[in-house]
Order: sequence, then C-alpha cells, then structure tokens
Amino acid sequence: MTRSLSLIYSTFGSEEEARDVAKILLQEKLIACANHFPPIVSQYEYQGEFHEDREFPVLFKTSGKLAKPAGDRLLALHGFETPAIIHWNAEASNPGYEKWLSGQLINPLR
Repeated sequence: MTRSLSLIYSTFGSEEEARDVAKILLQEKLIACANHFPPIVSQYEYQGEFHEDREFPVLFKTSGKLAKPAGDRLLALHGFETPAIIHWNAEASNPGYEKWLSGQLINPLR
C-alpha cells in the first residue's frame, strides 16, 4: 500500500504557540497528527543580524493532497515573519497507520 503522505516541519517561538497551531490544524482536519519535540537552539542570520533563539519544533503528518493547504494555513497562523515550513512526501510502511491517518483528514487518501 503506497500512497502519498506528507510530513511538514516547522519551528515556533513558544511551546504554547506550537500547541495552539497544531490544535487548530487538527480541528480543521488538515493534519492527522502533530509530534512536538523538545526545544532546540536555532542559529541563523536574518535581516543582516545574527540570531540564536530557543525554538519548538513540530512535525505534522498529513496527506500529499493536503500538504499545500495545510502549509498555507500554517503560514497564516504562524507568529514568525518568515517561518520555516518544510514539507516532503513519504510512504507509509504500515498499512494500518496509513488507514488511520487517512480517516483523520478532511480529504482522505482514498
């Protein structure tokens, strides 16, 4: 069973924001699951200045068909001016998981 699944990665400025955005995406059925990771330290240059910030990464799971709508909604909800929203396609190696994920979304994989 190989269908189009997508993973979306983003980081947030606070744990609360990460949880709030994930809850909205879940309620709107644009994602089936959000995995929250421990805080990380991000180092980057932005608008000519060096930054080193504590951020909260999240991995969102959805279908390939919903990756763009979920990413667009994530961008609209995100508190960062230029958030990292990165997605890639994946294949489920567990048909049961794929079936469960499909049933959680507004536009199932079927």
